[in-house]
Amino acid sequence: MSASGDPSYPKAAGELGKGDYIVIQDKFPCKISEYSSSKTGKHGHAKASITAIDIFTGKKYEDSCPTSHNVNCPHVFTFNYQMTSYDDEYIQYIDDAGIEGEIQRPTFPEGLDTQLVEAFETAMNDSINIVITVQTAMGTCQVMSFRTDRN
Repeated sequence: MSASGDPSYPKAAGELGKGDYIVIQDKFPCKISEYSSSKTGKHGHAKASITAIDIFTGKKYEDSCPTSHNVNCPHVFTFNYQMTSYDDEYIQYIDDAGIEGEIQRPTFPEGLDTQLVEAFETAMNDSINIVITVQTAMGTCQVMSFRTDRN
């Protein structure tokens, strides 16, 4: 959420482009994968055609609207944390300020959870840290990727 507490902000559909974020169906934060706009038609509006991928599930959505109309765009934030442990449901981490937290194990992208656990087990034996990248938008937080970081 933004400093104002709003999970999204308005933006004219005509100002969007590939790689921008958009909220589809008022609840799915998505990244635009394809964007095109048509010329002004007989009803006086140019139309934007948008294909977007849900950032948390990978599901594809399509939408269209007049380029002059506002659409909602999510506030998307990315954070990096050092992974400290895991259990059947959660990953435990610590942030740069030393504050501990936990987040559900990832379900998307497929295979990330298994790769993360295997990397963590290997890292524990080799004195390597695992840094998880967490993305948050529209009230959802999810581990999106990880990397190794030598001590």
